[in-house]
Amino acid sequence: MWWKEKVPAELEEIFYPKSVAVVGASAETLGYISTILEGKLGDRLFLVNPKYQEFMGKKCYPSLLDIPHPVDYVIVGTPARVVPEVIRDCVKKGVKAVHIYSSGFSEAGEEGARLEREILELARGGRVRIIGPNGMGIYCPEAGLFFANGQPHESGPVGFVSQSGTFAIYSTAAGELAEARFSKVVSYGNAVDLDAPDFVRYLAEDQKTRLLLVYVEGTRRGRELFEALREAASRKPVLVLKGGMTPDGARAASSHTGSLAGSQQIWEAMFRQAGVIPVRSFEEMMDVVRAFLLCPPPRGKRVSMASVSGGVSVVETDACVEMGLQVPTFGEETIRRLKEILPAAGTSLKNPLDVWPAFVSGILPEVLRIALSDDNVDCMILEVQMGAYYRELVMTDEYLRGLAEKCREMQPEFRKPVVISNPPELDWEFAHRVRRIFKEYGLPVYESVRRAAKALHHLHRIFLKYGEEIFPFGRF
Repeated sequence: MWWKEKVPAELEEIFYPKSVAVVGASAETLGYISTILEGKLGDRLFLVNPKYQEFMGKKCYPSLLDIPHPVDYVIVGTPARVVPEVIRDCVKKGVKAVHIYSSGFSEAGEEGARLEREILELARGGRVRIIGPNGMGIYCPEAGLFFANGQPHESGPVGFVSQSGTFAIYSTAAGELAEARFSKVVSYGNAVDLDAPDFVRYLAEDQKTRLLLVYVEGTRRGRELFEALREAASRKPVLVLKGGMTPDGARAASSHTGSLAGSQQIWEAMFRQAGVIPVRSFEEMMDVVRAFLLCPPPRGKRVSMASVSGGVSVVETDACVEMGLQVPTFGEETIRRLKEILPAAGTSLKNPLDVWPAFVSGILPEVLRIALSDDNVDCMILEVQMGAYYRELVMTDEYLRGLAEKCREMQPEFRKPVVISNPPELDWEFAHRVRRIFKEYGLPVYESVRRAAKALHHLHRIFLKYGEEIFPFGRF
């Protein structure tokens, strides 16, 4: 079967088309049109809609066959009932791949499922590959392909295979907030033709992708997906989020993309045997991305924490241990050095550090340096949170920038990750200020120690399996 023989080499042509047409140019497909026009494919973008002579200042053709140039890749945004005719035109035009953005197929009922079977038969008869239907398609900034307004035009080392269009959009938006960049993102929806195994195999071989993310609800090709994940995980870290793990979630997956979700036990066994890293939420996935891109790897699981509250430190110690980290005691030399600069009152010199006087006096960077120099410490979580009085007195922008700069310098100096915890506060303006400033200095910021600890735990797993060379820290 030819359609199973050419992947992933065939996908390289799909992700890097020489020309693109949008069939159904309208407000519904505006996100594709406006963003592609801004990129390198702008002059090779053709619009099709018999209702318009022009759209967004660009000529509209009555049909795909009226375009007087070759077309490699077609984005379809017409009603579902019209899609079979569009596929026929694609076959006649010699199009290589079609992304069907339209919904109303198997996720909508039997008539939609019949339409899916029809378009698949037409496409295979004409050697046309299909992405979708009911998905956002391809984001490949290097090629000039986008599917949402505001997506970055710069590439990065993260790839994402997503059955959900919303998660695909969120990934680039969350990446923008975390200063993360993606090599390629694909939202494949109902997967009538090209499915998760195809895209996973392609990105496993893609040298521009160092970290691979996968969101899947279900697949008709379970064995192939397992083999693709296993092969990918033998080359690079793979994080997998499985939707529909509960009975209610499985029902939701069926109505979302028409997927058969399968049992939780089967999927968990697959992930273990494939050697991938399962995550339980999209937030957890993006937390790992943030740390992977911005930090050196932790060579062990031993974390030092610094906070302004003894009680909070106790709870956060439990959180770190529950997330798979260890909270060791400091060595004697470390304690001696800390005693030299910290007052005895109001301070804990053990790990975790309760160091509110260090925040107030301005010696916190030196305290952190001493802790990081301890051979029993592999990584650091700094919680930046203070009461209103000290926040106004101490936490000025100048103070925060100075602290952020020192923390940034410590990462390459000690080759240990330093991450920030900034829990939600009543003062949202302050929390936003903290996150913005530390982000500017290239440090990952999390809303809780628990989330920070989980990200560090995953980072350590990646280091153990793939070594330091897989990490992009200092290379991008």
